[in-house]
Amino acid sequence: MKQKFKDWMKTKEGKTKNTVNSYAYSIDKISNHYFEQTGKKIDIYQLNDTALLKSIKDDYGIGGRFVLFGKGGNGTIRNAIATFYRFIKETNPLRNDSSDSQNTVDESLQSNDNNDDEIVAYDYNFTYERDLKNALVNQVGDLFPGYKVYGSTQEGIEYEINGKKIDVLLENIVDNSMLVVELKSGVADFRVYGQISMYLGLVSEKFPDRQIRGIIIAGKIDKSLHFASKITNKISLKTYQMQLTLDLSLEFEI
Repeated sequence: MKQKFKDWMKTKEGKTKNTVNSYAYSIDKISNHYFEQTGKKIDIYQLNDTALLKSIKDDYGIGGRFVLFGKGGNGTIRNAIATFYRFIKETNPLRNDSSDSQNTVDESLQSNDNNDDEIVAYDYNFTYERDLKNALVNQVGDLFPGYKVYGSTQEGIEYEINGKKIDVLLENIVDNSMLVVELKSGVADFRVYGQISMYLGLVSEKFPDRQIRGIIIAGKIDKSLHFASKITNKISLKTYQMQLTLDLSLEFEI
């Protein structure tokens, strides 16, 4: 199965030799890590349960319980399992269940190999915001001294409450206060203020004994959001800057 996966990545997705080998090796690493974390000994290459494979893919993706391991190699781990899932869906169509259809759009957005200009543009914006969230989660201690992601198993990542989903929910390790973080990859305007205000209300109702504050982090803050936020000191505004890094260990194929 491993060799078939490698051949498929090269012929169907046009990946380079280095990427092919890296992804193939990463699947073995995920099998070992999954066993260490869950006690379930699984060889992903021999896995016949498509639903379980999807669950494992989600575990190592953004917001998954093993997101920290999934970000290894600048996201190589999570990209490898997502690619393997696409491989299984394409080469074993009879094994797909109905739930897979709900993830078709999400998976196409995560692929950088789609040639449709409209899809590629949306893919960039979608993954950019998810990568922003991933970067924040992995630098919480530096960006928000004294805070950590809420919950013993990082439930605060894409925290669900009353049918809504908060990007990141943090808690202070000293006074137990909570911080609602709303992320926008582009321009944030007054509408984001209404959104985070609702989140603050929901969290305040669920945790009445805790102090709740909010922060909006965006690529750019619109003037309308500046004006909206002037009526309270519970919501602060921040902009971010992304840094490009290169993996110098990779070589170009000639």
